Amino acid sequence: MNGRPGGVLGRFAGKVTGRVIETVQPDVVLSHVDLDALLDRIDINRVLDRVDLDALIDRIDVERLMDRVDVERLLDRVDLDRLLERVDIEALVRRSGVPQIVVESQTRLAGSLLDLVRRQLAGLDALLNRGVARLLRRQVAPRSRTVTGEYAGAVSRAIATALDIAIIATTFTIGLAGANLLTTSFWGVEVRRALPATIALAVLAFCYAFGFLAVAGRMPGQGIIGLRVVRAGGGTIRPGQALRWVLGFPLSVVLFGLGFVPIVFAREHRALHDLIAGTAIVYDWGERPAELPGPLSAFLARHDGDSP
Repeated sequence: MNGRPGGVLGRFAGKVTGRVIETVQPDVVLSHVDLDALLDRIDINRVLDRVDLDALIDRIDVERLMDRVDVERLLDRVDLDRLLERVDIEALVRRSGVPQIVVESQTRLAGSLLDLVRRQLAGLDALLNRGVARLLRRQVAPRSRTVTGEYAGAVSRAIATALDIAIIATTFTIGLAGANLLTTSFWGVEVRRALPATIALAVLAFCYAFGFLAVAGRMPGQGIIGLRVVRAGGGTIRPGQALRWVLGFPLSVVLFGLGFVPIVFAREHRALHDLIAGTAIVYDWGERPAELPGPLSAFLARHDGDSP
């Protein structure tokens, strides 16, 4: 009995509700609703807590959504100036890794160009050595493209020496100009005497050569060309050998340059000061292998080893 009246009332209420909905116009109802007050009473955080965002995103048809977006109108409404003002371009560039990529690219490019020059110099050494060997009717052993650890020839050594001399001369000139500026400013005296300047240049050259050889085994000019001073039997030179190498270098110069002749004609390309110090100079490009140019290497591989 309790269920029947309830059922009748329920059906009656449903029909009445349906008639009301059919009779009342939604526009009239919405016009009486204060949307601002309604939105103020909504707790957005509670609403979002009850929304399953993952399920909502899964139900979104991205393709249909994009089809309904007018990209041109959207872009027209974007204020690029305001957008760029709010973007930290420097931070964006740093996070993108572009500066590091640029530095690495420039470093690799510089290394490639330097290796290209080194290969050409090593190739000239190989051609000179081959010509001397034929002149002296000396057997030439076949060689590979890689020359790391082999005795450096006259061309590479000459260019390396010229670079070191240029570095010493430039450093001395700048230092002399600075000293002259100081003495002129404070005491009104110009540094013009040749003897003190010559002594200062000799001291600078000695400290430059001995310091770099004793610490690094090569001077900056030799490092640029890819050469290293080693013991005649192999291994890193000792400070005493570096000292003898530096003191013996002038002897190779003052004897009308005859001390450099063995670099061209001797198999180990050791100058007089190399013999005095018990050292030799070899190709050493650090982590990269020292190589001859490809075409020259192929040419030498075909022709070396033949009897003169």
